[in-house]
Amino acid sequence: MLLLHKNINQTLPSEQAVRKKELKVMHTMYRTCLFTLLFTLLFAAIELTAAPEFPVLTGRVVDNAALLDPAQERQLSSRLEQLEHETSDQLVVVTLESLEGYDIADYGYQLGRYWGIGHEGKDNGILLIVAPAERQVRIEVGYGLEATLTDKRAHEIIGEAILPSFKNENYAEGIFMGSEAIINTLLGDPFVTSEHETKDNDSGGDALSAFLTFAFLFIALFFRIGRLFLRFILSTLFALFFGVIIGGMSGVPFAGLAAGVIIFVLGMKFKGSASGGRSVGSSSSSSSSSFSGGGGSFGGGGASGSW
Repeated sequence: MLLLHKNINQTLPSEQAVRKKELKVMHTMYRTCLFTLLFTLLFAAIELTAAPEFPVLTGRVVDNAALLDPAQERQLSSRLEQLEHETSDQLVVVTLESLEGYDIADYGYQLGRYWGIGHEGKDNGILLIVAPAERQVRIEVGYGLEATLTDKRAHEIIGEAILPSFKNENYAEGIFMGSEAIINTLLGDPFVTSEHETKDNDSGGDALSAFLTFAFLFIALFFRIGRLFLRFILSTLFALFFGVIIGGMSGVPFAGLAAGVIIFVLGMKFKGSASGGRSVGSSSSSSSSSFSGGGGSFGGGGASGSW
């Protein structure tokens, strides 16, 4: 009995040591999980507020979606160059392969600032943005021209001059008509709708337009947030899973933290397909190829539409 009691007493410290080691491992895994979660939330905030990757400003017409043939691009570039010579206003037409999940209004004013369309101090730049993959179009107006090309006028141009052609998949016609309507407005010849509406019709049209615009923005924002949120959830789960495993096995919380952060960043950057940055329409005129923005700025003025 004494021998058995002695053996039991000898085993107790080893059991306590095992228990203590288990608690230490659990504590390490807990700390790794907590640190990984905090850092993934931090990187998520940075990712969600990051600016999109913008195309290169190759001229007054940046046709990355290949909606214009070379002759049409040269003709349109010449017209936009003429506008700048007459008024100093810069109008740039850009077609995109994809918005990459961004709302076209957010994308538009950030692109205008990134390119610096318009002249510094005047902020007299305008972008006509076409995203055929998402079937969206936007007229983005610089600060200095918001009183001339108002949001209402931009909405009218989209609805009357651009969308009818786009709905028939005649993108070149819609781009030319929309550009010409914008130019006429800047030159003091306001764009007029196809019919002279009465005040009642105008107020009814405004109400319907406001409702449709709100509905479109809500749907676009829902899908954008939905895609980013799903990517965030999956990236966080993978980061936590592998971070806890690596941190627990190594006994070093920061090893798991580093692994979790790397996995999360890779997951958030993964979009499922490569977003090509190909340059289309390289046959632009020499005057367009040397074109650059003048330091103008944008604040979100303009209008969007879809077809």
